[in-house]
This record gives sequence, C-alpha cells and structure tokens, in this order.
Amino acid sequence: MERAIRRSSPRVAMRSWVPVVCALVVLAGCNVRMGSYSDSSPPEPTKTDASQQAVLRAIGGSAMSGKIRVIDRGDGASVLVSLINVPQGPYRIAIHETPNCSSPNGFSAGPPWAPASSGKTPQDLIPIQYGNAEQHLETGLRISGLHASGPNGVAGHSVVLYSGTRVQEIRPDVRNDAIACGVFEPTRLLSF
Repeated sequence: MERAIRRSSPRVAMRSWVPVVCALVVLAGCNVRMGSYSDSSPPEPTKTDASQQAVLRAIGGSAMSGKIRVIDRGDGASVLVSLINVPQGPYRIAIHETPNCSSPNGFSAGPPWAPASSGKTPQDLIPIQYGNAEQHLETGLRISGLHASGPNGVAGHSVVLYSGTRVQEIRPDVRNDAIACGVFEPTRLLSF
C-alpha cells in the first residue's frame, strides 16, 4: 500500500498544477491582447524639445554618413558626433542658417550660423575634429550658449561637415570642401 501512495503522489501533485497553468496561460493571453494596438500600426514615437538630431547625407561626391545630436545641458548643450566613412584627417562642423540640404554642394544650407550667446563666430563654434585610421569620427563636445531649441537652438537649422581645417563660403554650383549635410529635427524617443 505504501508503494501505491508513493507512485500516485507525483500524479496527484501534477493534477493540482494543471488548473494553475491553464489560468496563467489565459491571463497571459489577456495581457497580450490588452497590449495590442487597435489598428495594425504602432503609435508614433514621442518627440522631445530637449534634443535635436541631424542625419547627415553625403554631398560633393563623398561616401560618409552619420548623425549629430544636440542635447540641452544647463547653460549650453552637449554635441554628440558619430560619423563613418570619413578618411583620416581634419574636419570642420558648422551649423548653417537654413534647414535645407537639397543642393549638391551645400549651398542650400545658407551661411554659417552661431547663437550670439556662444560668444563665438559660426566658423569657430565647433572646434576642428579628426577622423581616425578606421575612418570613424566619434566625439562628444560641450558648447556654452548653444541649445537644442529656442532662439539659441539648432532647431530650424542645418549642419554641414567640411573636409579640412576651415569653414568655406559656399557659392552655388562651385566645388568646395563640404562633404555632408543634415537638417536638425526633434529626436524621436522610442516608446514601448
């Protein structure tokens, strides 16, 4: 008799878990259903005014790409730069007045711009940067007086990357050292 009880004990224990497992499966199905969207598309990511980013596209025959992000930090901003396919050497980054990168040489971006609160010229707002031997340029900078939005912000502006140590005046249909251009827009935050 003792053997019969020992053999049936695991079966009895398993039978008591079956309703619990079924209940968990049903509840999990409800949670998934409750979290689903009423239509087939997910909601739009939310925007934030504390951060702007520009996705750079190659111009002037270059093959580089990357992003520049500006994040408000107190009386200034952090500027995060991530570029690939940039040959080793010096580069200048300049913010420009017009949010337009449609011209093949960067002329549509307008003249260089810097907020008056920075106390710097547009050509010197961002110091010279250097591409490394792996053809990457990654850096983080802090720039006083610059912001993501508002009168001293990059919102509504573009950014141009120049090969070399200086920011050139860009003329229409004239070859220059501008190799990439991007327009600042609010950074989209992922929502889950």
